[in-house]
Amino acid sequence: MRVLVTGGAGYIGSHTVLALLELGHIPVVVDNLSNSSIESLNRVSEITGKPIEFHNIDLCDERALSSFMREQSFDAILHFAGYKAVGESVADPLKYYENNIGSTVSLLKAINASTSTAPPKVIFSSSATVYGSSTEHPLTESSKTGEGITNP
Repeated sequence: MRVLVTGGAGYIGSHTVLALLELGHIPVVVDNLSNSSIESLNRVSEITGKPIEFHNIDLCDERALSSFMREQSFDAILHFAGYKAVGESVADPLKYYENNIGSTVSLLKAINASTSTAPPKVIFSSSATVYGSSTEHPLTESSKTGEGITNP
């Protein structure tokens, strides 16, 4: 299975790329390296002995992303390219809206424009911080959100 991993050079993304490679899938990474490092992918490649296809693209750059997507075909997309620092998101919410929502909309538009058949399945990653300090474990999508969340 060919899988696009946005934000694939970050912590969660690079660990996912490693797992995908170990399962025999073909990950393709798109990351602008604004909050990550290519070194994480170099290490994954070293561990697995397999090359990783990497594209330095900012998902908010609709033109670059659309051009890339027109040339590609994916079975699934794992979208990990969101900002995640809670304190910073409260201090500068527009930066987070522009990136987290903007990049997602840009990605969905690019998928729509590039796919003549059924689009690939998309998994959008969020942060467990939306659940606050919940004592319920494991957390599920139906878990209550906002428990114990305070503004920094």
